[in-house]
Amino acid sequence: MNEQTSILSLMVKDHEEIETLIKKLDESIDKEYEMMRKTFEQFEWKLEKHLFIEEKAIFTFYEPTDISNGYVMLPILMKQHNFILNTLAIMRRQVNNGKAPQDHLQLRSFLQKHKNYEEKEVYPRLDDALNNAQKKQIIDRIQEFS
Repeated sequence: MNEQTSILSLMVKDHEEIETLIKKLDESIDKEYEMMRKTFEQFEWKLEKHLFIEEKAIFTFYEPTDISNGYVMLPILMKQHNFILNTLAIMRRQVNNGKAPQDHLQLRSFLQKHKNYEEKEVYPRLDDALNNAQKKQIIDRIQEFS
């Protein structure tokens, strides 16, 4: 499978961009507020787009033949996504109140676990289960948001 037809390779690049932004956020926490706020907004937007892409562009096409095993990962992912979005909302309130986000290190640690789960369990399964036409359609949608 080449990079043009691999959901895994495309989403790994997205994960790398998210990691870069959260590191940038970590570094900006003790800096001037406006710089930290802008960095947080970049990180938040990228992460929200990533979750949207997964939920709307990828999983709408996933229809496993073995339903009991094929859908096992979706409730896990949705629970993780909800935790991420709730944490972002808390952080956003803190930033909007002129404070540094307090949960950035906890979120960074959680995102690492989430990333590992997706890259080891989710994306390879999707790459195996979907045909090239489905993957191309998903990749085209993903690239619309990039």
